[in-house]
Amino acid sequence: MENPTAEELENILKTDLFVDTNIAKNFKNPLDPEYKKLLLWLRTKGCWVVSKKLLVEYGRSNQNIAVLTDLLQRQGRLKTIDNEAHNKLIFTKLTEKRLTCNAEDRWHLKTILLSHRKIAIIIDVALRNDVNNHPIYKGVKPQAVARPEEIDYENYIV
Repeated sequence: MENPTAEELENILKTDLFVDTNIAKNFKNPLDPEYKKLLLWLRTKGCWVVSKKLLVEYGRSNQNIAVLTDLLQRQGRLKTIDNEAHNKLIFTKLTEKRLTCNAEDRWHLKTILLSHRKIAIIIDVALRNDVNNHPIYKGVKPQAVARPEEIDYENYIV
């Protein structure tokens, strides 16, 4: 899809998915059929939600991620949550106190919360728990899983 219409682009952005760096590194040479399926979906239909910080992390991982992010960017399927949006999202003191993930991962939590579907694939247990234990945000309950087959990212509708 080289030049999607505004309506097509809006629908594409509603299929967003957060993929943590520890998961994305498996895109290098995926042998696991579930990662192959996820990678194919991202290449052909899905929208990858990222932050600028996450793009830097991905850049340190492997060349396949750089190629994929470039493809998605050209097709309008790389949804980058900007720093301004991150800075505007301020956790309450109670929420901040309950978070178990490290400070860097709190940025990723914000990226997930600022996405449309608020779904993620994350290996890090503390971040995954913080996503799953976060209250409904803008009408959507955030959800994170450890493996691609644990969530129907292709058909998940909010």
